[in-house]
Amino acid sequence: MNGLFSYYEGDSFLHRRNPTLKLLSLSVIVLAVTMAFDPWTPLVFFILTLLAHRVLGRVPLRSLARPLTVFFTLGALGFVSSNALFYAPPAGRAVTVLWENGPLRVTAEGLQVGVSLTIRMMAIVMCSMAFVTTTDPTDFILSLIQHARFPFRLGYGVMVAYRFLPLWRSELEIIRAAHRVRGIGERTTLKGRWEQLRRYAVPLLASAIRKSERVATAMDSKAFGALPKRTYYRRLDIDWIDWAMLGGTILATALILFVLARTGLLSGYGIVPQE
Repeated sequence: MNGLFSYYEGDSFLHRRNPTLKLLSLSVIVLAVTMAFDPWTPLVFFILTLLAHRVLGRVPLRSLARPLTVFFTLGALGFVSSNALFYAPPAGRAVTVLWENGPLRVTAEGLQVGVSLTIRMMAIVMCSMAFVTTTDPTDFILSLIQHARFPFRLGYGVMVAYRFLPLWRSELEIIRAAHRVRGIGERTTLKGRWEQLRRYAVPLLASAIRKSERVATAMDSKAFGALPKRTYYRRLDIDWIDWAMLGGTILATALILFVLARTGLLSGYGIVPQE
């Protein structure tokens, strides 16, 4: 598992589910979190999604630590700091000032809004990671084509582009190593970085053109797109467990929102706060 969002190969409940219905199930959670403007609702969904990801997806927690830390840091620096310092309350509503120095002031209401936005972003990121880390990209494209009526020409292009990304990354490392062998090290100045980028871009572009020509030749030799319908070497099925997962996700989401509403933690759901 390399990078922030990469497929983690395994055999778990989430790995075996149909990608299209899995995407719909997670979209239900994302929609529920997006409509929430309190900190408790996204926090509950974040914790439950993290637990489901670990138990049903069997993805090690250490693989999630880096991306979660990166997005939490970005959210804390962006949402919390900006809202804490520049929060504008609705007309006629008082705020609780925690710290003030000249034109700058930190309010409790601004901190609450910033924390709520950060947790909501983390819950959405967690849903995205639960899907990406347990879904093979090829299976996802095939499922969209076979079950969601996604155009197969466009789907094939997306799949090829996705497959090319790790190849370009490995070729970039090879080019950098070749430059270091020849005594051309990494540049630290802005001008040096620009020259270094130009040296890397030419061989990368040449390699991309060669690969695209090979792919185009392979597509022509197989008469890709010549007929309105095409056959598939492997077909993905949707069984009753996939539908049960979607239905269970909808029921569980509704139950969580109902419990939060009964306990008084669900405030202003679906209503954008007016400033």
